[in-house]
Amino acid sequence: MPDNELDKIRLQKAESMMKTSSVPKEIVKIKTMEEFNNLSKDFPEKVVMIDFWAVWCGPCMTFAPVFEKLNSEYGGEFIFVKVNVDEVGSIAQRYGISGIPTTLFLKGGNVVHKIVGAYPYEHMKKVLEKLKSFNH
Repeated sequence: MPDNELDKIRLQKAESMMKTSSVPKEIVKIKTMEEFNNLSKDFPEKVVMIDFWAVWCGPCMTFAPVFEKLNSEYGGEFIFVKVNVDEVGSIAQRYGISGIPTTLFLKGGNVVHKIVGAYPYEHMKKVLEKLKSFNH
């Protein structure tokens, strides 16, 4: 293999490692469609877990601590994102979100799983364990 091909492979691997190490470990609160698009573009190899919610939604408030606990355990493996449907409704429209809370799991901009409703921690943890294989 020519040296320039090896250099290209090394550069791609280095770029991939840098992106992996810079994966947000805190919950990302999306305020614009541009922020959302950049996140999907910057981390195409990671599963992005999106909590679609609203301040006035009781079940959303019940689910919020579950989402935070999952982030504290799986932050870095998955990217945790919150989208307030009253602030950035266009993202919810893009994915056909009609009820909240809805948790959407995306990889490379494509939906890999969807959960409608406020589920308990143990249920959500099982889902994340199954989706770990999508992060490679």
